[in-house]
Amino acid sequence: MRQLFALVLVVLSLSAPALAHERSRSVSNWRETESGMTGEFLLDARQATLFLGTMPSGTSLETAFGIRLADGLQVRRGDRTCDLVAAPMVRLLADGRLQGLTDWRCSEGGGPVAIDVQVYSPFSPNHVHFLQARMQVGERQEFVLTRGNTLARLSEAGEALPLAQRLGRYVSLGVTHILGGPDHLAFLLALLLIVANWRQILLATAGFTLGHSATLALAYLGWINPPGAAIEALIGFSILFVAAEAAFQTAKPDRRQVVLVTMVLAVMAIANSVLVGTISVPVWLGLVVCVGSYLAWLSAGGEVQRTIPAFSAGFGLIHGVGFAGILLELDLPREDQVAALFGFNLGVELGQVVFVALAGLIFLLARRLLPGRVLTYGRFVAIALLSAAGCYWFLSRAWA
Repeated sequence: MRQLFALVLVVLSLSAPALAHERSRSVSNWRETESGMTGEFLLDARQATLFLGTMPSGTSLETAFGIRLADGLQVRRGDRTCDLVAAPMVRLLADGRLQGLTDWRCSEGGGPVAIDVQVYSPFSPNHVHFLQARMQVGERQEFVLTRGNTLARLSEAGEALPLAQRLGRYVSLGVTHILGGPDHLAFLLALLLIVANWRQILLATAGFTLGHSATLALAYLGWINPPGAAIEALIGFSILFVAAEAAFQTAKPDRRQVVLVTMVLAVMAIANSVLVGTISVPVWLGLVVCVGSYLAWLSAGGEVQRTIPAFSAGFGLIHGVGFAGILLELDLPREDQVAALFGFNLGVELGQVVFVALAGLIFLLARRLLPGRVLTYGRFVAIALLSAAGCYWFLSRAWA
């Protein structure tokens, strides 16, 4: 256990910069005008810090974001490029997002409008951009853009898309979201480390599915509204917790370790009340009681496998609220909400099934082809990596 703790610290110190920008998304809203197009671009200010690495020293986030908007956006009508009328107007909103306003003048003449968005995708391979546009005539049009697909081609008449096509876009968004979210994938990997057979895999994934499907719907429909920053921190905690469960399968915690971990969490709860972190004091107290009680139960002979369905479902409740965040940011019209909720959740499930199946197949092949000593060492390293990632995400988001 001491070797594992030391390895976690080493991995944490080396991997923190890589984990700092684990997932990114942005939204833009476009409207056709008499002279061309106007666009509003929204991006979390923390994500915009990546721009500073390419800017002169002392450049503000607002300035860097404005430069990236001017360089990374292109609007065309037909075969002609539209001109940016003036430098983008950028300001920091109260919710922590940067807002960039752009105005484009297009030459007279027909032809469909195409918008190429490469503001953030060059900096992040898993960036997802959701573009919404409304022409002077017709319905609102929506596009999911990624690094491999940065172009949105708008329909001149703004015809409403068929339900199947709209549903497909939300399914694609769900798949992209979970496969592009290393924290959710890390949690699934941690679950796979504590299961012993396919039956337990099904129970774990089913519990996770039930949990996140419930809170995804509740949060998206506005029936629950927990603070997003706290949820993101607790997602990191879920990874750390399950990775610790994997470690305790081979080495049960003794009484001293139980007391030490409980005291560390209690000190963090006190520090949170002083430093005003993102997690409320009652939630911290709940974590202290839950972790302390669970470790004491393991120390007394409890088996991790008996808790897999319950904990996967419980942590699924937390991840579901995180999933809902992207749908809430899109501010979809009421008539699209059911399709968005169903399609996005279906996409998340499809992505989850594909990832678990591939990871399970790799684990199975490794067991058959590799010697036991290599498997033991590999599991040890995997637990350390997941523990370090969970610890970093938990602490960095708890006091973001």
